[in-house]
Amino acid sequence: MSRANFTTARPVGYSLLIDPRPDGSIVGYYAGRAIAEAVVDHFGRRFTYAGVAPRLRNGGYDVDALRPGEWIVEPGLIYYADPGESGGLLKRLRGSDHHSAVGPA
Repeated sequence: MSRANFTTARPVGYSLLIDPRPDGSIVGYYAGRAIAEAVVDHFGRRFTYAGVAPRLRNGGYDVDALRPGEWIVEPGLIYYADPGESGGLLKRLRGSDHHSAVGPA
């Protein structure tokens, strides 16, 4: 018997970085755009490239698949909050695995 899912998904806008600017070298290309190794957002926070954002069947972003500290940058890249040299909570929450990365094209 199938079950209906009545939960409301988190709005994608809550998972997008505001005014990201490239920081560092170019590590590849995706959807015709350069992938920066890191970005700095509107508030001066630094985020490191983690991979390509997973998508739902309808083409939207699967924000529920994001791990703590991960954010989406258009055209569909994931960046994570840079935990710094000391480790910190975000590094422990994320563990050591990353999303699949896209290489130079």
